Amino acid sequence: MRFKLIFEGEKTDFKNEDLRRNFISFLKKTFQKSSEEKYNSLFASKKLKPYVYSPFLGDEFKDNLIGPQISFIFSSGDNEIISIFWNGILQLKKEKKDNLILCNKKFFLKDIKLLPEKNINSKKVLFKTIGISLMTDPDSSPSNFKNWFVIPEKENLEKFNEILKKRVKQKFRIIKNIDIEPEIRFSLYEKNGKILINETVVPLFGGFARGFRGYFYLEGKPEILKFLYDYGFGVRTGQGFGLLEVVKQI
Repeated sequence: MRFKLIFEGEKTDFKNEDLRRNFISFLKKTFQKSSEEKYNSLFASKKLKPYVYSPFLGDEFKDNLIGPQISFIFSSGDNEIISIFWNGILQLKKEKKDNLILCNKKFFLKDIKLLPEKNINSKKVLFKTIGISLMTDPDSSPSNFKNWFVIPEKENLEKFNEILKKRVKQKFRIIKNIDIEPEIRFSLYEKNGKILINETVVPLFGGFARGFRGYFYLEGKPEILKFLYDYGFGVRTGQGFGLLEVVKQI
């Protein structure tokens, strides 16, 4: 299930800041409003979060301007998480306070929309990233920037798919508490002879992350594809990476 939140505030210059802490702070505030117990469970450690989200900083962000209206999509397949998030959001909206601070400007929650539920019935789906996705190699070292972050390319698709299976298995075990051997395969999408995947380097908590955005195919059991749609693709989904949109079921 997904929610789309609309914030309004004063248009401001983007100063090349890493704003992820601001959105994580907003999520913490939301869960704490609804359930102190769940808030402590989710944020007491750096464990994988059972949700994914992505912000949209406004139509003029390409010109380094944020606002005056921004949006925020939140997704989870966990009914308890959805219920707690919903109740927290309603409380924040009733308070009519500044719910989000970006580049020292206040943004107020104006609207909450429940997005239509997306059912996945096909074994092959064309997905589009909303924001950026990250994939890391568990057999590499985080200190090795080039090898730690993996970008899907024609030359390394077999390796990328091996890593993808490991990460999906890990994510499924943590969120569902079930061990699986996921049958899933990533393949590149081409249009007019051009691969529609772009590498992107972004600031992340004082350093940098190497990710990608664009279109790609995933093949596998519909329940696994739906799991990735609900909880995010790749790693660091609880930090605003990996939200997907379904373009076409094949």
